[in-house]
Amino acid sequence: MSTRPDLVGVVASARALGTLSLFAGATGALPVLLGRTQGMSGAAIAVSAVLIFGFPFAWCAGPRRAWYRERLDAATPIPPGYAVVSQSDEFRRVTHPLTKGLVAVLVVELLVAFTTGVPIGLALCGFGAGLLSQAHWLARQERTRTVRVVCPVAPGRVAADDPHLSVYRAVPFFTDAGTRPPTQA
Repeated sequence: MSTRPDLVGVVASARALGTLSLFAGATGALPVLLGRTQGMSGAAIAVSAVLIFGFPFAWCAGPRRAWYRERLDAATPIPPGYAVVSQSDEFRRVTHPLTKGLVAVLVVELLVAFTTGVPIGLALCGFGAGLLSQAHWLARQERTRTVRVVCPVAPGRVAADDPHLSVYRAVPFFTDAGTRPPTQA
């Protein structure tokens, strides 16, 4: 039994979170895309949609990339006591703890879209698209470095007295010598 948090692939984690966010955001924006505009003009909807989508996407492509690069440069081999989640189970381990929160966010997105005509779900969509862009960049980094990069997977809710809280907050990256990154992403 592992005495530390389980580890999942960084690329798989970014892909899982990006995919989930992209689909939830698109669903939240669907009422507006289907014509529920509450009297807003097409130009106003287009401008708001570009801004709502663009800022989260740009944040993932800019400042968030620096966060990933910093952790990649500091990555160390996996220390003893950690267990790596199988690649076939990574998507479930990353997304399962987020399900309840994501449903709540989706309800709020739909409520805002129906009552105001603002496609607020596009913010989550932009974040998801940005994470998928990061996943592609991370996959290229893994191929360049010829090593798979893993990080701790946190539960949906972390208690204040959790012994692994500092690890969840630091999000250290480790290199997994036991597996190689895929040759194509």
